[in-house]
Amino acid sequence: MNNTTYKSVDEAWEAGNEWVEQSDRFDKMNHIQETCTKDFVEGPLVDEILRWMTEKDFNELFNHLRRNWDIKTPQELDYAMNF
Repeated sequence: MNNTTYKSVDEAWEAGNEWVEQSDRFDKMNHIQETCTKDFVEGPLVDEILRWMTEKDFNELFNHLRRNWDIKTPQELDYAMNF
């Protein structure tokens, strides 16, 4: 017995496309975290996101992480370890 609400894979694909268009990045990331394996979320996902970001986008993210999560540059780590 088939309980799916979609009559074909094409219909499900189109409904998925609508969901993608209507959802924000937070909804999509929550979906990825809830449905993908831990190995994917902790590994390839970050690499895939980085491939899509521009250098400017990543620099802004990195600066945000430095300010808010105490991420250190190699130079700051060197100073902290040798002073």
